[in-house]
Amino acid sequence: MSARPNGGHHAAAAPRLLLNAQAFGFGPAAAMSVLAAELAPVCERLTYLGSGHTLDLQGEPPYDTVHDTTGRSTDELRALLGDLAPQYDLFVTAMDFEMAELARDTGLDVAVYDALTWYWPAIPEVAREAALYLAQDFFGVRERLAADPALRGRAVIVPPVIARGRAWRPGRHVLVNLGGLHNPCWPPDDAVTYARLMLDAVRASLPADRSVIVATSRTIAAGLDDPDVGTYDHATMLDLMSTAAYACMTSGLGNIYDAAVTGVPTLWLPAANDSQPEQVRLLCRHGYCDACLDWADVGRPVDYRPPTPVVSQAISRVVREVSGEPRLRARLAHRLTELTDGLGVTAGRARALTDHFGQGGTRKAAEAVLGWFERRACPVDRG
Repeated sequence: MSARPNGGHHAAAAPRLLLNAQAFGFGPAAAMSVLAAELAPVCERLTYLGSGHTLDLQGEPPYDTVHDTTGRSTDELRALLGDLAPQYDLFVTAMDFEMAELARDTGLDVAVYDALTWYWPAIPEVAREAALYLAQDFFGVRERLAADPALRGRAVIVPPVIARGRAWRPGRHVLVNLGGLHNPCWPPDDAVTYARLMLDAVRASLPADRSVIVATSRTIAAGLDDPDVGTYDHATMLDLMSTAAYACMTSGLGNIYDAAVTGVPTLWLPAANDSQPEQVRLLCRHGYCDACLDWADVGRPVDYRPPTPVVSQAISRVVREVSGEPRLRARLAHRLTELTDGLGVTAGRARALTDHFGQGGTRKAAEAVLGWFERRACPVDRG
C-alpha cells in the first residue's frame, strides 16, 4: 500500500476522508450527510469540515470530528486545510468548488459530488481535474459527460442519492418543505421573509381538516418562531413526506428526488434561486410535475437567465414586494389554493423519476470512493 506523494501520510488500511458541502441550499449538505452514513462503517477516520446551515445536517456520529468553519477567512481556511491534509487520503465535497480548490492546493486529492452537472454553463475546472467526479444523473448528464474527454476517465454517473422510501400513505398533514433557501447571494432576512410568505399562503389554502408541518433550517425556524416549524434529519423528512396528504416544497433537486422516492404529490413553490425554475420546467416537459407556482403567477415575473447574484437580487426584490402588498399576497394564496385543490388523490408524478434515473446513488457513490482508495493503495503494475 503506497504512501501519499507528499510523504507525510501513513499507508492507511481504510480510507481517511475529509467531507464537506457547499452552503447553497440544503441539497449538498443532505447529500453529504447520507453519503457519510454510508461511508462511516468502512473508514478509518471520517471528518466533516463546513460552515453555516450545512452543519444542521452533520453530527457526531457518523463523523469522528466536525470542524465549523463559519466566518473563517480564506487564509484561515487554507491554514486549517494545510494542518489537516496529512491526516486524510481524500477530500470529498458536495459542490463547494472554492473549498475544493483550497484542498487541492494543500496537496489533498479531491473528489467532487455534483448534483448540477446538467445545469452549469461550464463545469468548474476543479471538478474536471478532480481525482473522482461523481455526477448525479438527471436530464442531459450522460450526454454532457460523453462529450467531455477530460471527464471520461474520472467521472462516475450515480443515480439519485436516495434510498427506497416507504410507500405513500397519506395522512392529515400538509408538509411545507422550505429546504434550499440559504445561499451566499441571498440575505438571511429575505430567506425568512420568503419562508413566512409561503407558510402564510399555504395556511390560507388549507382545508379545515388539515394541519401543517414545516421543515426548514434552524436559522429560518428561529426567524419564523412558529410552533409548526422545525428542523429534521433526512430520515424523518422522508417519513413526513410519505405520510403527508401532499407537499408544498422548494424545487431543489434533492427535494425533487425525495418526492420521487416517497411518491408524495407535490406543488413546487416559486423559485428561491436560479437553478430551480429550469428544474421545474424539465419536470413539466417530461410529465413529472403535479403542480407548480412561479412569481409570474402573482404578476411579478423574474428573468432567471442572468448570473446567480443578479437573479438572487431580483428574487429578493419580488419577495419583499409580494410580502408587503396585501393584494399580491392574496393572489399568491388564491393561486396556491387552486393548484392544490384535488392534489393528493393519487401518488405524485415525480414517482416515475425513479424508473428513469434509478435510486440507491448513495451506495454507488460510496463504492466509487472506496474503489478510488483501493486503486490508489494498490496500483496495478502496467509495465
